[in-house]
Amino acid sequence: MAKKQHSHTSVENKLEAVKKVLENHQPVAAVAKELGLHRDTVNRWVNQFKANGKEGLMNSRSITNSGTTQEIKRIRELEKKLKEKEQENEILKKFQAFLKENE
Repeated sequence: MAKKQHSHTSVENKLEAVKKVLENHQPVAAVAKELGLHRDTVNRWVNQFKANGKEGLMNSRSITNSGTTQEIKRIRELEKKLKEKEQENEILKKFQAFLKENE
């Protein structure tokens, strides 16, 4: 079978491949060959599914299919704010530890 071009595989197709591996006990290499993909790609999907379920198979670049541009922009803004707050918390924890050491 010729290799297919897969720039973005849908979550449903990824889930189908993962189920073939996990539920039907098909070898990763066989599933990958059937789909025209590298075995590492299918193996990564299996590991992502094991770690995070169906959400692990979602591609942040293909999120445009499920939301509007404004929603995506808002999500990115919130993710940025969250990262900033997490960094602030780390700094405060380090400062608090520093103060305890110097008491």
